[in-house]
Amino acid sequence: MKYTSRMVYLAAAFSLAVLAGCTDSAPSGPTAGLGSATVTKYVSIGNSLTSGYQSNGLYASAQAYSYPNLIAQQLVAAGAPLGSFEQPLYSDPGTPDPLTGKASRYEIISLVGPVIGPKGLTAGVPLNSALARPYDNLGIPGIVIASFLDSTNFTANPLVPLVLRYGTGSPFPKSIYLHVAALAANPATKPDLVTFWLGNNDVLGFATSGGYSPNAPTPAATFTSLYTAALTALRTLLPNAKIMVATIPDVSTIPFFTTIGPKMAAGIAGAKISAPTLPGLFYQKHGESGVSTGVTSLDQPNDVLITLTGSPYATLLGRPTGQWYKDKKYPGLPPGIDTTKPFGFDPRNPWPDALVLDITEQATASAAVSAFNATIVSVGASKGAAVVDINGFFKGIKANGLSFAGDNFTTDYVSGGLFSLDGVHPSSKGAAIVANEFIRVMNVSFSMNVPYSDVSKAPGIPAPLAKYANGAIIPTISFEAMRNLVSVMGGKL
Repeated sequence: MKYTSRMVYLAAAFSLAVLAGCTDSAPSGPTAGLGSATVTKYVSIGNSLTSGYQSNGLYASAQAYSYPNLIAQQLVAAGAPLGSFEQPLYSDPGTPDPLTGKASRYEIISLVGPVIGPKGLTAGVPLNSALARPYDNLGIPGIVIASFLDSTNFTANPLVPLVLRYGTGSPFPKSIYLHVAALAANPATKPDLVTFWLGNNDVLGFATSGGYSPNAPTPAATFTSLYTAALTALRTLLPNAKIMVATIPDVSTIPFFTTIGPKMAAGIAGAKISAPTLPGLFYQKHGESGVSTGVTSLDQPNDVLITLTGSPYATLLGRPTGQWYKDKKYPGLPPGIDTTKPFGFDPRNPWPDALVLDITEQATASAAVSAFNATIVSVGASKGAAVVDINGFFKGIKANGLSFAGDNFTTDYVSGGLFSLDGVHPSSKGAAIVANEFIRVMNVSFSMNVPYSDVSKAPGIPAPLAKYANGAIIPTISFEAMRNLVSVMGGKL
């Protein structure tokens, strides 16, 4: 059957509603303070979400708004004698892409599209690597739960040495846990408050690569064993510390998975007008590499999810192209693939598996998140840790939005204000909102009255995109730029 070679793009408009059902405001009641609690040293443990990674890069102007740094500032405002909260800062424009050596940070290249991605700038450099003690922010982009106690297998990650600073002649070990132990060994730096948010990448690597590589999340039993070992070690090391753990957001709540599909649905509907016999988008299901068996019009409430990685290919629908295989540098086309057929509109040239989270893959990811979060809640409680339900918090924002100090936030890409340009990591304002959820739970759990961070003072999404505030953002981000982002979360394209 011959299908159209043209995809019609329709502009989709939406409005940000002022949602009164979900609000956040400063604590009221007693004067700001720590109550009867003592906090002299705060340490954060986590991955890119903890490190202040933003718009696919780690850079000082964003690290200033990492949620741990904001928490530290508010603790000081409440009277905690923390001194300086040290992070492994990297000068703007930030960390390099391992393949190009240029800064990996996403920026606005053109408002036509818009086109978003690295500008080819010279990467920054570490700013405070000479600090004579371990950092207080031990968030390392790309790590999984196994990395907390590990001292061997995860060190190939290029950002691990930035945080742990091990090597010949270095006094620092190759283990996050041992860095915490080094702080604990000195009464002046012994942590009495720890936030622990790990496990995201145990499912995000699978999900952001469209279930391509790795082809499954960390097994639930393995996660439970590793998480239990990590919290047991942490609690044994710091028997009297206040520990906070956080749950893992469901992938369906972040714009990396919810941005491209609706726009493609409009295009498919338009294509069907020209070619009424077109069944819809042909896509490869999990594990398929040749002729596809999946078909969708992307117009159902619980449909397949198109990843943000698919942004540069959405405009190619209906064309006889093999651009995906060229970008991947395939030595030859997989058996059954015919790139002379209209891309996405013929099962012999389908939408690739790596660019879609199909129904089965979504169920796999959802089951993993549910199992991981059950472990986090139960193990956290057994170790006397307070639990911050970030999963429930993000689901609430997706359903109802969030109003804070007159600003309204949603989980929409860019225009929602909560996420940075990579669609996974929070914006500076989003990080402040996350910090405030930690502070809310901290106040309740430890009878404190730590003031909230002022979200209005955190930078918003770059001003040139403001004109899109009442319209959907459908970016064009190159394959190379997206490949780097996915690798940060443990996936491979």
